[in-house]
Amino acid sequence: MRRTLAVAAVGALVMLGGTLTANASGNSKRGDDHEGSNRAYEIALIGDAPYGDIGRVQFPRVIDEINADHRLAFTLFDGDIKNGSERCDQPQYDLAVKNFASFRRPLVYVPGDNEWTDCDRPSNGSYDPNERLALIRRTFAATPDSLGQRTLKLERQTPAYPENVRWQYGAVTYVGLNIPGSDNNAPQFDASGKQTDGDQAEYTARNAANLEWLDRGFAAARDAGSKAVVVVLQADMWTEEPTAHFADTKRKLAQLSIAFPGQVLLVNGDSHVFKVDKPLTDAKNQVIENVTRVQTFGSAQNHWVSAEIDPRDPEVFTFHEHIVAANLPTYVSP
Repeated sequence: MRRTLAVAAVGALVMLGGTLTANASGNSKRGDDHEGSNRAYEIALIGDAPYGDIGRVQFPRVIDEINADHRLAFTLFDGDIKNGSERCDQPQYDLAVKNFASFRRPLVYVPGDNEWTDCDRPSNGSYDPNERLALIRRTFAATPDSLGQRTLKLERQTPAYPENVRWQYGAVTYVGLNIPGSDNNAPQFDASGKQTDGDQAEYTARNAANLEWLDRGFAAARDAGSKAVVVVLQADMWTEEPTAHFADTKRKLAQLSIAFPGQVLLVNGDSHVFKVDKPLTDAKNQVIENVTRVQTFGSAQNHWVSAEIDPRDPEVFTFHEHIVAANLPTYVSP
């Protein structure tokens, strides 16, 4: 079941066919196409899956649908390979490796809170979140390639932050960041002032790295003459949960977007409800019109979203809900 929602935006991407390669400038392309082509193509947007036993049954159906859609160039997975109450044991990461390897086309993954920041919860196995993040880096960010059976060449920020990635695809610059829910792993305190969660040193260093990577991503977009920038991260920075430590990211994204002559697409998960809106505002609380946010399905909603980008269309960005019929709940009459 496919539902369409168009959002006014400007961008330019390419419909590519053949084997993915990366040229010297890092532009991922296929040998039978040329950079800057005006032909349209689509990408898949997913995250927060699989959650629990039901999710582990339903998520393969999502993968099957994405694999069957030959319009898609690649998939963005915006974090959370399990739910927040399950243990952070090795089999969870092994299953994610298996799931990602089953995508026929490239998949780019950014971490979510459920696979590292929240792993210190007793229900999660009381793991050290920094140790789980190190595991994520070894497992999913050890090479310059994306995940999937066919791969994209990615530029990774540094050996310390290899999960932060950037790639150029046609006339669009993509930036992936490790900005998870749970208030970005910043310290949380109870009414008495006792710290209950988070890690100040880890947050401070990664936050600085994320802001630098955003700067470099937009600089790369300007240098490349990109018509759009796509930023993918996990956190819903406008949720009702604590969000104070997303302020630096929102401020930086606002400054860069206002100065950027093209469109900016922000892709996030975390809240599990499909949404397209324009939540980013400037210092005067005015909506920044060239920024569109797409929030993906997740948790009990095992469906997916595609983004079609066609520079020949005045609106350019069009988002489609893909409702996986086999994953809809069955209601029994009383």
